[in-house]
Amino acid sequence: MTVIYERKLEEITFLNLQKGEVTLMQLNEIYNRFGFVFVGSAGKIKGIKKERRN
Repeated sequence: MTVIYERKLEEITFLNLQKGEVTLMQLNEIYNRFGFVFVGSAGKIKGIKKERRN
């Protein structure tokens, strides 16, 4: 049985991303920290765009 635990953002590596071991909530938080947002429509992710900050 595989046990998947919730990682802190500081513990996430590129290998975790490549293997798909990151939840969508964690991925969203990572993108938000770098200024990106998910673009969605009808409950589906359509893309990612850079957030403009004035």
